[in-house]
Amino acid sequence: MKKKIYIFFLILLGLLSYLREVLFTSINATIAGTPSFYAKTARIEFFLDKSAATLVQLKYGMTIGFTLLFALITIVGLRLTFKNQLPSQLALTLYGICGMIASLVIAYSLLTNRFDSVYSFLRLIIEYLHNPLVYLIISAGYLGVLYSQQEKK
Repeated sequence: MKKKIYIFFLILLGLLSYLREVLFTSINATIAGTPSFYAKTARIEFFLDKSAATLVQLKYGMTIGFTLLFALITIVGLRLTFKNQLPSQLALTLYGICGMIASLVIAYSLLTNRFDSVYSFLRLIIEYLHNPLVYLIISAGYLGVLYSQQEKK
């Protein structure tokens, strides 16, 4: 395990998670008409002159973009941290499965015209994917497997 690379990617994912939170909080506050935004020090003026419909569309686009960015950084970080490619392959598989489930749920909601009934489920998936949690859990799990294999010898 390359500790400096691991820590670099962990910090990068943490900063990306913070940036994501600030952006989405700002958009949600703008849509709600809230004059002040918590969790940040400055207003993001770019959002203030946009319509609610435009901001909602922006949120959907940002959700896809952040998901792809978190997946890329997690997979590359795991690939560069460990000699074995299993951790990065597990991350790729996890993001792929979550993407397929989300796509099926969205397709269902479009067919039934009931997006509001699946929104909370989709949000739950995103909450797990838009933070360093996948990176940490896969890393810890893989290190645990390596440690248990060394103990058996």
